[in-house]
Amino acid sequence: MKRVLLLWLIAATHAPADARQVTATVYHEWYHGRTTACGQTYQHWGISAAHPWLPCGTRLRLEHRGRVLTVPVTDRCDCGSVDLSAGAAYRLGVPIDGTATVTIR
Repeated sequence: MKRVLLLWLIAATHAPADARQVTATVYHEWYHGRTTACGQTYQHWGISAAHPWLPCGTRLRLEHRGRVLTVPVTDRCDCGSVDLSAGAAYRLGVPIDGTATVTIR
């Protein structure tokens, strides 16, 4: 019984919700040119994101203040939500040197 409950709890906490608000931060430019956890080269002004547990290649539909952008997950992060490349942050209107609340679908 405990094992079934634990598996249900893990699935429930990792299942993507229809819409979820999270805090988005921006990668530092220091990572530009380095290899990501998914094996790609990080491009600071490209369109990409890092997420703590979503599989590589997952596409996130992000919304911020009326702007919408689809971003692929190309890296892992130890952040609580999502790290954006500077290019993705710029297109969404997220401050490059700060954080913002975005909606993930």
